[in-house]
Amino acid sequence: MAQCYIELRKSTARGAESLAADIMRHLHARQHLGKTVVVCDQPVGMLSAARKQWLRLSRCLQKERAATLNADKILKFTHAITRMQHMGFSAKTPLHSPEAAVYFLRPEDLHVMPVQCYTTYFLTALSTEGMHALLAQLPHEALVVDYLDDARWQQQLGLIPKQALEDRVERVWQEVCQFLTDHHIAIQDLITDDIRNVELMDEALDTLLGTSHHFLRIANEFQRALELARPVALSKELRTAYDSFILLAHRVEALSPGSYSQHYLENYSEDDSFFLYDAAHGQLRLGGETLAEAYLRHQAAGRLHLAQALLRLSSAL
Repeated sequence: MAQCYIELRKSTARGAESLAADIMRHLHARQHLGKTVVVCDQPVGMLSAARKQWLRLSRCLQKERAATLNADKILKFTHAITRMQHMGFSAKTPLHSPEAAVYFLRPEDLHVMPVQCYTTYFLTALSTEGMHALLAQLPHEALVVDYLDDARWQQQLGLIPKQALEDRVERVWQEVCQFLTDHHIAIQDLITDDIRNVELMDEALDTLLGTSHHFLRIANEFQRALELARPVALSKELRTAYDSFILLAHRVEALSPGSYSQHYLENYSEDDSFFLYDAAHGQLRLGGETLAEAYLRHQAAGRLHLAQALLRLSSAL
């Protein structure tokens, strides 16, 4: 049986609408992980309440999009809103509705769980036998979120408290910080008062492109740890540091040979303004500077790894 984790959670308010709101806020932080199941006695009613709350969250993003003139943020909000609007909710089993992302099921319908179900919410109790059968179908490091304060998850089934996932993020982050220190990169200097230091970002990027394989392995490990631990409370300073690191990871990936993905972009960065790659149009974005001009500027500044990366991309276009 895979090792799973437990979060004993209490909603701050009562009623189906309030409970659905708490679940959807929690799910919003974990929506990129995989499939989700909500175990309840009245799946159709809970689905209706949850969809209402999910659309409310989407409307909040629409308001944020309307309040900004930053083209990059507008693109990011549009991507997030579109994804949320297309996430399928279903009160049918995965066998009858395999395309859904979020399932609302009764306890007796859990004999077939969706593949890659990393988050399961419990609003009603299972028998101990049912718990064992459920856990046998969940992937390694899946999270069970229980609103009933059922001690059996830990005492009888050996699930580990979610805090262990959050502790892992801290440990991996220390490894990240040590790696950056070894390469003379001060992550706290890259962003000050929400203003990115472009010169220092480029210097760091040039350094990391010289060790891109090792760096991306560390970045992927950190990203995965953070993804599994979400939602997690962070100070503004730590969130800024995390975003700076993920920003660098995205830029290194975008400028490294091989296939490009949006995974870093989709999940963590708050602002895409300094990304070199425009995911919407499949091209480099250099703030009005041509690739040739950017190459010459970085070559003259001694950022040879960055200059060569831009030269490779210009040859590929």
